[in-house]
Amino acid sequence: MAEGVSTFSWPAGHPVFAGHFPGRPIVPGVMLLEWVLGECARRRGVATSALRVREAKFFRPLQPEQSAELLLEPGAARFVFRIVHGEAAIASGIVEWDGDA
Repeated sequence: MAEGVSTFSWPAGHPVFAGHFPGRPIVPGVMLLEWVLGECARRRGVATSALRVREAKFFRPLQPEQSAELLLEPGAARFVFRIVHGEAAIASGIVEWDGDA
């Protein structure tokens, strides 16, 4: 069963939005994945370098100032993640680790 881990939003003044994309900014996928890895690492009590993104799918963009919720479903040596904004799916995927990590 998935459980809410954290909610986050990126401020419109964040420097990344100056180049991603001027006039129609969106949160870069890499920033979403960094958030996912950070939360998974925190839950596991390991460094983010001990984890890897096995799969990630992006469905719709997230805009500056929009809040997103990260939902994690734990499994054997992996988390299945979903990022949502309200009822809208933003992204989903799998973060995994070696059995001893």
